[in-house]
Amino acid sequence: MALLVSLAHTGTAATLQTLDGALAAAFPGARIESRTLTLGAAEQDAVSRLAHARCETRLVTAYVAWRGDTLAGAAYTDRRVVRTREALLFVAVAPDTTIARVEVLTFFEPPDYRPAPRWLARFIGRREDARLAPGAAIPALSGATLTARAVTESARLALAWHTLLLAPRLRATAPPTRTPR
Repeated sequence: MALLVSLAHTGTAATLQTLDGALAAAFPGARIESRTLTLGAAEQDAVSRLAHARCETRLVTAYVAWRGDTLAGAAYTDRRVVRTREALLFVAVAPDTTIARVEVLTFFEPPDYRPAPRWLARFIGRREDARLAPGAAIPALSGATLTARAVTESARLALAWHTLLLAPRLRATAPPTRTPR
């Protein structure tokens, strides 16, 4: 899966991390399986409501990480316009449905608007709730309000995709647990 995540654009983009590198950092030693999740109009609306952010896509790829038969987590990418140019964001979700990691994979905006790793680390352990927003549970980014909003919306969308789309499918396909006799 030597995929280099990049976006075609006439400007200069900073490719900060490959998808493979982000997956390896989020889930060391795990086996990654990609699953395409198709959203109908009703699911798209439900995701938007839960995330408090507009879900514009009808196809989401979930990168499900396994260690043996145990779920290690899942990750999602979200491409969005920050100010006038795109960024590709990576959000890893832990099995307990908290954010495990947030990375910026590519960033077309000027480097001054790119969030620092220390700020991105503030998302770790957060769950989906109304306070998952800049200036509430997440500190605002002075001079980069639109970046803060974009990253936070991506994080909330990833949590919503996980909760509404992937988690129910994983539960439905989980092998039955055996009770000792």
